[in-house]
Amino acid sequence: MSILKEGAGCSDETLYENCRYNLLWRAALGLFNIDDQCPAISSYYRLRELICDYEETSENHENLYEKCFQKLTAAQCKAYKVSGKTVRMDSKLISSNIAWYSRYEIIHKTLLMSVDKGVASRTSDQLVRLRAEEFLDEDASKTVYRSDSETLGKRLLDLGIVISHLLKVHAEKELTLLRRVFHEQYDVSQDGTITVRDKKLITSDSVQNPNDTDAAYRSKGGRKVKGFEVNITETCDEESKPNLITDVQVEPANKADNTFVEDAVRKTKEVTGNKVDKVHADGAYQSKENRKLAADKENGFDFIANGIQGKPLRFDLDLQEDGTLEITDKQTAEVMTAIKVKDDKWKIPVKTKEGRDTYRYFDKASIERSKVRRQTESIPWDERKKRNNVEASIFQYCFHTRNNKTRYRGLIKHTLQAIARCAWINMRRLFLYDIEMSLQIA
Repeated sequence: MSILKEGAGCSDETLYENCRYNLLWRAALGLFNIDDQCPAISSYYRLRELICDYEETSENHENLYEKCFQKLTAAQCKAYKVSGKTVRMDSKLISSNIAWYSRYEIIHKTLLMSVDKGVASRTSDQLVRLRAEEFLDEDASKTVYRSDSETLGKRLLDLGIVISHLLKVHAEKELTLLRRVFHEQYDVSQDGTITVRDKKLITSDSVQNPNDTDAAYRSKGGRKVKGFEVNITETCDEESKPNLITDVQVEPANKADNTFVEDAVRKTKEVTGNKVDKVHADGAYQSKENRKLAADKENGFDFIANGIQGKPLRFDLDLQEDGTLEITDKQTAEVMTAIKVKDDKWKIPVKTKEGRDTYRYFDKASIERSKVRRQTESIPWDERKKRNNVEASIFQYCFHTRNNKTRYRGLIKHTLQAIARCAWINMRRLFLYDIEMSLQIA
């Protein structure tokens, strides 16, 4: 039922209406008789709740939904003889179903969720009690709207002082969310002085909205997201075979793309039963660790990336076997031998834009980046373009989202949604593949 819901992109109400009265949906659930009853909606919600609770409390944080997806995909790969020796992957930033709060609203909403007037009224300090009651009665969005930056800064400090006092009179294990937000947004000196933390020092994994404490912040390509990142890995062995999604990973939005590779390769091997020989990805998946993983003699693979992050380099660095560094200026095509400064440092004379003589320095990291860029640019275009088709899977995954925003909150629920949607995508691909094969036979 969850897979049907995410496949159709419908609400729970529409799902239950179809499961009760739509013969096609009932047949998909195995309800062939008119008096067959679909599970009660309470059972549907309870199952999801139990799955979430099990992942949070189990020793290895095992996701039973993911286990089902892996077994289902493994059976599909076996039935349709999909080897999975060549895979491609890409990621997608997805927003959580939360409002976009300002800094003041985040702190204020967390206070409202953590403390009520009864708790505030028991505070011994009269001034703090009055200020706490004032904050609990106000509408934070209206305060932000009508206040200038100086006034809002003072209120932020007053709010922090009130929260600090409330935290002192409660045990360490109480008000955990409010305590987390306080330490993310404020600094406390050794003498107990409270100051509002510089906005630049607040980390991207700080609370973005108290209704979804798992969501993280990320700005990518000019787009700002408070939510999660979904990484999808699919097979791309042969054009005559269906491409199946073998792994789905969901992490907070500030997770780097290159951290998904190792788990994606391992889980794909578990699903298909075959070693991954080739991985297609974009430049964001490039990293020293992934190149080392690809070069492993036992479990290594050809790592074909479309590029490498960062601006194109002006100089091409080539370290010779005798230890000399040959440098090619791509702007002038001039080839020069670098001057060795230390064992791991070289320099060449260059002119600044103003015509002043100076030196440009290079280290082993620069040489390694130049080598990787050179290897990437030497990959044939036919090989590099194979990654592009994974964009179709990314498009289908977020097809039913509204402006790339889901209906869900929390990492676990986003994981369940992504797995269910990808299971639907696999089913549709096999369905269309069967139709195509039957037409060819006919």
